Amino acid sequence: MSRTVRVLAFIIGAIWFFPVSCTTGLFVAISLWSKFDERHIEKGEQPHPLFFVVWQPGEAGEPFGYASLKDLSRIKTSAPARSFIMEQLSGRIEGGKSTVIAYKVLSSGKSEQLIEVAYSDDTYDSVSRYRATRSEVTPTFSKIMQPGYMFMAFPIAVGLAAAIYAIGKWLRRRVARAKAEDDASSHVAPSK
Repeated sequence: MSRTVRVLAFIIGAIWFFPVSCTTGLFVAISLWSKFDERHIEKGEQPHPLFFVVWQPGEAGEPFGYASLKDLSRIKTSAPARSFIMEQLSGRIEGGKSTVIAYKVLSSGKSEQLIEVAYSDDTYDSVSRYRATRSEVTPTFSKIMQPGYMFMAFPIAVGLAAAIYAIGKWLRRRVARAKAEDDASSHVAPSK
């Protein structure tokens, strides 16, 4: 057996590698779960509850304001007049202790912009994409990362780690058997 196979069998068949593969599997499974939960509003799906939009001018000296889509009707009717067309191509503000809102204009036309807003706090991350005119927003895409994904991904991660460990144990047995056969063949006396 090649040295690479022996080293691979030693690593993935070791009990200390189980938590490593489980943790890696958890990160991968959470990312995949978030990817599967993306919502394409143009295809008729509903946006996530954490869908945020930005406008200007901001309040209290902020470069821009933000609100969730569900609060948008309140924002549209409140004074002063707000515009959903952003003059700056990107912006970022930190609201509260650990909340960050950042936006970037992905494309800009004569009277319309495609804007992406990233929201992050202690618990959730979201990405909201929409088409903006001066007075209206049309959601196109949303994606979130939430703690519940970890609980849904955990069984997948443990299953993946167990499968990798089982393959490692199987490879270790094969390596040991091949080594025993090599040792036995090298100890056979030559015939006369």
